[in-house]
Amino acid sequence: MIFANIMQDKEGREKYWSKLFHKYRFVIMTDSSFEEKLSVKLSRLTVIAFLGGLVFFCFFSTMLLIAYTPLSEYVPGKASIEVQKGLIDLNIKSDSLEAVLLNRSIFLKNINQIINGEEIVNKEEIVNKENTQNSISFKKSVEDSLLRLKVEAEDKSSIYINENTNNSNNNQMFFTPLSGLISDKYNNKTKHFGIDLVAKEKTRISSVLDGTVIISHWAYETGYVIGIQHKNDYISFYKHNSVLLKSVGDYVNAGDHIAIIGNSGELSSGPHLHFELWHEGIPVNPENYISF
Repeated sequence: MIFANIMQDKEGREKYWSKLFHKYRFVIMTDSSFEEKLSVKLSRLTVIAFLGGLVFFCFFSTMLLIAYTPLSEYVPGKASIEVQKGLIDLNIKSDSLEAVLLNRSIFLKNINQIINGEEIVNKEEIVNKENTQNSISFKKSVEDSLLRLKVEAEDKSSIYINENTNNSNNNQMFFTPLSGLISDKYNNKTKHFGIDLVAKEKTRISSVLDGTVIISHWAYETGYVIGIQHKNDYISFYKHNSVLLKSVGDYVNAGDHIAIIGNSGELSSGPHLHFELWHEGIPVNPENYISF
């Protein structure tokens, strides 16, 4: 019985393979005369191989079209070329921004070191220190505070002056006295030791630095004048005011309102501010210290 089953299975396999290799003729004839136009000998194996090759060719061709033609944009889940370019540009910009922020952080770190009388650090030390930190601290740092001061100063059109990196007392943060147009620039040859700023009436004038008021009076040529003594031998003068808001001996902070623009004095030809900045008893060009 077992032998009969084995023989039957063997005969079935032989019959299957014989059918697979059995030749057939594929003939194309005309309908009217039955004239043979095309005749091809085929087997089941040949048809299977042809269909398999055709499927493989179609699949391979589709993959090439998707990989090397714009058709890839229409594949679901794949971003368009414009989106990919945009992502690349954003990645480049983010890398550049990261480098700028790192340089800014190093710059502010060195400022803090100079202020504290310590040695400056280089870029490699900062990078290595940041890489060794395992936790993130959200507390305000010295660098953050210095950056805030610098940004606030930029908003008020100031220039950060570091005249001597060996002396931390010479670091100055100048504020603009008012927002206006320069009608007459500093000229040492003509003895015009300041700049004239034109602004709207009743514009309030601010102190450019922290200091103590040493002059607050009226003069025949310059009208209402106020002068402030600052640290590091700086003195600022504000002339031709209409009203003085501070008196001699008052201490003012940078940005505090000290007077109101006016047209007082014999030398004034219209509402404006004549601003002078002196350092160590010598007049200097205010535009080298303040961005107007």
